[in-house]
Amino acid sequence: MSCILPVNPNQPETDAITKAADCLASGGLVILPTETVYGLACDPNQPEAMKRLQATKGRDANKPIARLVASLAQVKSQALHWNRGIESLCQTYWPGPLTLVLETETGWTGFRIPDHPVPVAVAAAFGSSIALTSANLSGKTDPRTADETNHLPANLTLDSGPASDQAIPSTVIKINGHHLEGLREGTLPFSTLETVFNEGRVS
Repeated sequence: MSCILPVNPNQPETDAITKAADCLASGGLVILPTETVYGLACDPNQPEAMKRLQATKGRDANKPIARLVASLAQVKSQALHWNRGIESLCQTYWPGPLTLVLETETGWTGFRIPDHPVPVAVAAAFGSSIALTSANLSGKTDPRTADETNHLPANLTLDSGPASDQAIPSTVIKINGHHLEGLREGTLPFSTLETVFNEGRVS
């Protein structure tokens, strides 16, 4: 069972955030709250940590894992292409339940800034992007409380209470040049995102 640390969802304690960042740096798995569902996180630059995350979730190793980031600058530093449509989506919906899949040097990668102080503080303390996926076995119900993740063998869990009234994952879209492709519709509808993207491009 994971070591569980209660944490204030509005003003997370520095000690808890530091422990989470240190755990990630040492190759551990950390369960974090977001505004949608609880997530399972690791350092994406440590292959063994990524293998453990995928095995813990029961996820196909070829299926990509999104990145949690603390700032737009962290995304821009990795994205190979940027345009005003992407900028408009980020300014409108980040922080929030939107995952943007953009082309990077290591392939297509999803990025998200959650609208929750705890995961953003962890990502800021860690200093770079964090691999993050929902903290459930593949195909099972998305967890809205830390208690619902107890079956996962993570090293540390930050418990800030229920994540949301409805455990609806983020919406995932892929941006290829000036084309938007909907990959998973969650809290935000594809049609609204496409409108914001297209209007941003021509503004």
